[in-house]
Amino acid sequence: MKNLTDKFVVRFPSGMRDRIAEASKFYRRSMNSEILMRLEHSLNSLPKLDIEEAIQPPFFDIIEGVLRKDLTEEEQTLLHNFRRLSAKKRQSLMDLLS
Repeated sequence: MKNLTDKFVVRFPSGMRDRIAEASKFYRRSMNSEILMRLEHSLNSLPKLDIEEAIQPPFFDIIEGVLRKDLTEEEQTLLHNFRRLSAKKRQSLMDLLS
């Protein structure tokens, strides 16, 4: 059976392609493998809060505040942690709760 993969076009900011090429040569990987390794690492580990806040879109805090205004602090913490889980872990938790 043929292994199916998803394709996704990414536009890199100026200079990033060269940085990825340099890193991939250093680690003796293809550029594709280097990008996948870095994405996998980023998505599988919980980001540090200061980094997470730095990459939030504009007005994120305002929108979240409106959406969460009726939640207790405990519920907000649960929601925050749930959103940081991988899709697989989210589904496992949902299966456990149902």
